[in-house]
Amino acid sequence: MARRLPEWELLVPGEGPYVGTIRIEDEAGRPVPIAGGVAVGACAWRAECLHCDWLGTTAVRVGSGEALRPGRLTREKLEEEWVRHIYRVSAKAAVLDALEQLDGLAAEQQALTEVVDEGVRRLRAEGASWAQVGELVGMTRQSAWEHWADSSAARRHRR
Repeated sequence: MARRLPEWELLVPGEGPYVGTIRIEDEAGRPVPIAGGVAVGACAWRAECLHCDWLGTTAVRVGSGEALRPGRLTREKLEEEWVRHIYRVSAKAAVLDALEQLDGLAAEQQALTEVVDEGVRRLRAEGASWAQVGELVGMTRQSAWEHWADSSAARRHRR
């Protein structure tokens, strides 16, 4: 029956827990199974993320070739490397989430802008003044005219 080494858990708010462990490897960097409380052919320990295929770069040599548990300092070193990995992954995920939300907000803003633009065109076609339009949208008459007046009317005004 295979036994696992101790696992680390890190809870990142809004993302749920991440889990990592220590992987025992042979000389070729392949995982070594634990059988009967012994890891035959063990050569190194390495931090491993159980949420992605990330493996730590720090391989710490196993002393006896069958050792299951690294010492406290080695465990701390491997855990620290794994925690740095999780914070990088978490930060990247947060940026991607923010960009996705921003993209959605930009699409909503574009749709609302089109609705407001159409509303202003209708108001002007029905005879509303620029002062009335400005008051409805929360800007001055001049700002409303500069924002929505067609370019030929704007050019005539500047002459």
